[in-house]
Amino acid sequence: MPVKNQVPPPSKSWLRITITASETISDPIADFICEQTGGVEQIPVASANAAQEQIIGYLKNGPHAPEKLKEIEAYLTELARLLPEEEKTPLKTEIVPDEDWNKTWKEGFKPLPITAHLVIKPTWESYQPGPGEKVIELDPGMAFGTGHHASTKLALEFIEALFHDTTTPPKTVLDVGTGTGILAMAAALFGAQETLAIDNDLEAVAVAEENILRNGLLPSITANGLALEDIPRQFDLVIANIIHDTLLDLAAHLAARLAQNGRLILAGILTGPQTDNIRAAYNALGLKHQGTRTEGEWSALLFARP
Repeated sequence: MPVKNQVPPPSKSWLRITITASETISDPIADFICEQTGGVEQIPVASANAAQEQIIGYLKNGPHAPEKLKEIEAYLTELARLLPEEEKTPLKTEIVPDEDWNKTWKEGFKPLPITAHLVIKPTWESYQPGPGEKVIELDPGMAFGTGHHASTKLALEFIEALFHDTTTPPKTVLDVGTGTGILAMAAALFGAQETLAIDNDLEAVAVAEENILRNGLLPSITANGLALEDIPRQFDLVIANIIHDTLLDLAAHLAARLAQNGRLILAGILTGPQTDNIRAAYNALGLKHQGTRTEGEWSALLFARP
């Protein structure tokens, strides 16, 4: 019964999400649910047709729950379209009272070497960094982004490469949809002089601010709830690890925030048609596609403004 960094709920009730899927696709679904909820549990179930698993996650039963559910349903719909040979993946929800998940969460969240030079660790674990390693101490809380999901990992790999493998690393960074602040903190640790981390979820902003403070990265990082279109300046590096449809909606605003010779990292994209759509949309805005990284069914793309 694998459990991935399950979050201790601070609210009075939770929305339990249960998805039953074949073992073929249960891991990518569990990864996605883990990033949306902060924790997930996978339980094998008996089936007459094929090996299946139940994927269980918990959403805080608050104002942002419908939006999160919509994102999960959109992901399952897209997965069904891409893999028509799989059975339809049902989604069930149930409101449950507050319980103490703290012990399970801590048991499942250990130090994680996420890239060649970056390790993510929770506050309750000790870790001695090796030569050239940077460490982010991170408690996910209710925000998106622990480094376990492939989309976060791919974005971190691009960030690391821009600071380690280029002669002119970015000095200013904008992280859109920052979640826990993990991407913004990685950029700051690798050498960014000034980073702005924004999110339209104020709970995520609060979690990011706590993590930034915990890692001693004030004042080089500022986290707030500013809307992307309200930011008047441009940056050497813009990062957005969101979802395909939102990246298309924000394309013009993201491109407009990119300085000349700047770089844009986009993640949260499924391989195949979604990747092609994003590449075409941002190329049409005058950006040059410089590379794609993939892991499983996920992709991240790198663009530059010539």
